Order: sequence, then structure tokens, then C-alpha cells
Amino acid sequence: MPSSKMKILFISRAYPPTVGGIENQNEALARHLSKLLDCKLIVNRGGKKALPFFIPWAIIKGLIKIRSSDQLLLGDGVAAIIGWFITLFTNKPISCVLHGLDITWDNYIYQKLWVSFFFKRIDHFIAVSHSTKAIAINAGIPEDKIHVIPNGVEKSPFKPSSKEDLQRQININLDTKFILLTLGRLVERKGVYWFIENVFTKLPKHMVYLVAGNGPEYDRIQSLIKKLNLSQNIYLLGSVDEQLKESLFTHCDIFIQPNIPVKNDAEGFGITQLEAGICGLPSISSNLEGIKDAIQEDKNGWLVEPLNIDAYIKTVLEKETLLKQQQTLIKKQVAQYCQSHFDWPIIAKRYVDTLSPSNMSASHRAGFSPTTNRESKAKKILKVLDEARGEKTANLSILDIGTGNGEISSFIGKTNNVSSVDICDTRQSTDNFTFYLCNESLPFQSESFDIVISNHVIEHVHDPKLHISEIKRVLKKNGLLYLATPNRLWPFEVHYKLFFLHYLPPQLFIKSLKTLNLYKEDVTLTTLNDVRTLLGKNTLTSYSGKIIKEPKKYLMNISPTLEKILNSIPDKLLNLTTFIHPTFIFVYKKDD
Repeated sequence: MPSSKMKILFISRAYPPTVGGIENQNEALARHLSKLLDCKLIVNRGGKKALPFFIPWAIIKGLIKIRSSDQLLLGDGVAAIIGWFITLFTNKPISCVLHGLDITWDNYIYQKLWVSFFFKRIDHFIAVSHSTKAIAINAGIPEDKIHVIPNGVEKSPFKPSSKEDLQRQININLDTKFILLTLGRLVERKGVYWFIENVFTKLPKHMVYLVAGNGPEYDRIQSLIKKLNLSQNIYLLGSVDEQLKESLFTHCDIFIQPNIPVKNDAEGFGITQLEAGICGLPSISSNLEGIKDAIQEDKNGWLVEPLNIDAYIKTVLEKETLLKQQQTLIKKQVAQYCQSHFDWPIIAKRYVDTLSPSNMSASHRAGFSPTTNRESKAKKILKVLDEARGEKTANLSILDIGTGNGEISSFIGKTNNVSSVDICDTRQSTDNFTFYLCNESLPFQSESFDIVISNHVIEHVHDPKLHISEIKRVLKKNGLLYLATPNRLWPFEVHYKLFFLHYLPPQLFIKSLKTLNLYKEDVTLTTLNDVRTLLGKNTLTSYSGKIIKEPKKYLMNISPTLEKILNSIPDKLLNLTTFIHPTFIFVYKKDD
């Protein structure tokens, strides 16, 4: 009989033997999922250097294997490019695990392509912590698409050595010492430098601080230790193997995770605290980001306000006293808590429940009604209108065509009298404007509005000529139309997220979408000549070139390097290439 188990295709771009947090999490997740369901793997074992070869190979292999799978699971956000390609040829649900840095990585191309584009084709996300979920929501991922499942932990197969053997191995005398331990990659956010400089210098001399791991902060930390003459109290152990790690967890007294906030480098989850905890080692950690999901106060550790020197000193001293009195009991309780809440079989079962067919569908891909980042678009629209008018756009009668979720109308309505129309009511924001249901024929008297906004609407209407005719009718004399619409000549079609297919004749384009099972609604794109024919060349002012050249002026976030490049583009070149700009943004003035 055929298997009734759910069939998952799991693609991981970060997998052992490469060492790392995502690699370890993906391997353990795949191994434990395989015990509960039919889990096929496509994994990259070659590290970052192999990614340029792995990604196209994974796309091809994924397109073959997804045919016999119920759904696709991606090991982290970087793999979203693979998922995006696969969505072009299947409607099977696609889920992606998010760890934190795979959302916040401060790279312009990654933010624009992965976070703002590839992520939109993912149906469901699994965040490893509530902090990661909050970061994802802030990046524009709808909250209802995100589930939170923490990382799991499992007891190491290695047995710890005796304390005497440990001392010989690291060549440090630990007798009569109270031992603090930090283990992990030495980067700024881990807070080791801050802890040594501000906290450890004020702790009693019988305390020893062992720091295991390598990273870009290693030399800086080493220099600080020498500067403070603490080489007899603080020891940098470098990278440690699993056997030594297990021994350190067993024989140290407190695990220290003194993270500090660092822009675009959040701690997705406190996995090392759990690895320490399952060995009975309690943690003192910063109450920050994903760490909060790993530490339960008085169960497996204690949380301290980040960067609070006095609080860290007080907590270390208090817990030293507590451990001297109840260390055996506390170690037992810590290990039991971590195992009962974070053991990988428990976590894997939560994945299976979340990925079950009753929870998973590809329905989130339907339609073209983005609900995120609308306020920033409203600000850009007002900036263009301010420039076109030569003064602040305020206290005017404005018509917004295509209400959508209502956020643009609501924002502009704070300073203007806004009416808003759409063919259906999908509002999430309802304040500061009056809403009307209508089709292309507008329910207003002639010359009713100072400004009309048609922001990415004309490509959706059945009759573009009627759309423009009605706008001209309701505009007052000398009134302005803000018109934004994608360019048919740009190689990437933004609604269906496809390259070149829209170059086909419109009817053949729609037929191809239906054949590929991607069709949602008709989209009719325009060229520069189409817009000029509809509105008249002499009444139009293009702002797309200005926005390309000075994006920050129009409230768009870009990297300083790219900003410098764009600022250097000659105005004449931008004007000559208007016909190929990705999006047309025009202001039309009614002068008749």
C-alpha cells in the first residue's frame, strides 16, 4: 500500500559538515522530521563557496522532486530564491524557516530581491523565536503567515571528561574557582568585550571566565585582556570540539550570554544556552531578541537588562551564592526543563503539526493587494505632489482610486479631505477618508477634486480610456493627477513575478498564465507611448527619473554606495531612457 505519511521536500543551503548554527539546526530538523514523515532532502554540504553552484542545481532538482511531494520546506530565508523559482511551476505550499539574520542582513540587493521580492512568494514562515517573528513583521511579512517554533536541542553523544582531565586539556587550574563560560562565535553582538570591560573587572578575583570560540572580535578581546592584566582570570580557548564543549558545560558554574544590541545583527535564538542547559548548566543572559525564547526565569537561567552593568554584577554574585547552596538541585532542574520543552522530538512534532495539510495552503499567493509598506508609499506620493505644486499638499479635496487596504488614503487623509473608491471593500484602515464602492464610472460630479491619485490601478481596469476620461471629468481646472503604473517594456513583470513572459501579446500572455496555472486576474501593462496617447505629451511631467536619481529625497531607503552611483547619473540620460524605466510616475495637469 502507498505510504499515508505527509511528503516534505526539505531544501537547505546550509548543512553540515560546514559548522554553524543554521547548519546544525537544519541537520537536526531534517533528521527528526524523517522519523515522523516522508522527508526528501536537497542540501548544500559545501558551505558558502558552493552556493553559486548549489542554487541552480537545487532549483532543477527541486522542480523534479516537488512533483512527488506534498509541499516544500526551506531551511532559511536565503533559500527563498530557490522557492521562488519553484513557485513559478507549482501551486504546492512553500514554507520557510526564519532565523533572524536572514531577514536583517544589511545588503541592498538582498533586501530588495530576497526580503522585498522572493519572500512574497512564500506561503508560510516558521520563525525560531518571537523576536524573529517581530523582525519579520517589521520587514513586511504579514503576521498571519508566521508561526513560531523554537529550535530544538539534544544531548550530545560525547561523554564529558573529569574535571581533572579538563584542567589538563586546557592547561588551566580551576580548583576553588567559580567558573563563568561563554561559548560561541565572537562577534560584537555577543557582548563579550563589553562584559569583560564593564562587568568582569568588578567581580571577585576567585572567578574565572572561559571564552570558547573564534570570530572577528577575538583579537580585540585578547588585547583587552592584556590591557586589563586579566590573563590569569580570563582565558580564550579558541574553537572547541564537541567532546571539550560537553566537558565545559558539565564542569563550569554559570553560562554567560551578555548580548548587546547591534543594528542589523539580531540574535535569532539562544540555542547555546539550551545546549548548556541540557547538561545542567544554568545561564545568565541579556533579555534581548531571540534569547528571551530560550530562557525561562528560574527554570533554566536568569535574564538581565542588556548593557546594565550593575544588574549583571548583582545577578552573577546572587547566583554564585545560590549555586553554592543548591547546585546539584539546580543543575537537575535546568536539565529537566530544557529536555521537556526543547528536546528535538518535541520540536519536530510541532513542525509536523504546523505543516499539516489543514494548516498549509498556497492561498496567500492569490491576488495583487499588497498590505505592507503602504505608509511609505503615501509619503512618496505626497512628496511628488508637493514638488509638482510648489507647496505643501494640505487641505485639498483628493480622490484616491483603488483603496486596497486603505492605508494610503488614511495617511493622506490626515491633512486633506480624501474620498476613496474601489470595486470591493478590503479595507484594514478606515480612518480619515470617505469610502465608496464603484466601477470605472466615478460617482462624483464634474470638477470635484483638486487631486486624483491613480497608484498602480490603470493596469487592472477593463477600460483604460474610460478610467482616464473619468479622472479628467472629476478633476478641477488646473487639478493634478498622480499616475503610477508598471512599464510593459521593463523585463520583469511585478504582479506575476515573471521575467519576459509579458512581452507576449496580451491575450497570449494571459493564456500562458492560465496554462501554467498561475492566472489570478487580467493585467494590461502600458508603454510610454500608451500613457502619452491617453493623457497628452505636453501635459505630463515624469518623476520616475528624478526618483531613480535621488531616491532618498523621495523617502526611499538605499545603501550609501548605491545612492552615490544613482546620484551620478546625468539628468539627460534619465530623460532619454524614460521609456525603459521600471515604473512610470507621472503628474498630469488639467489645463482645459
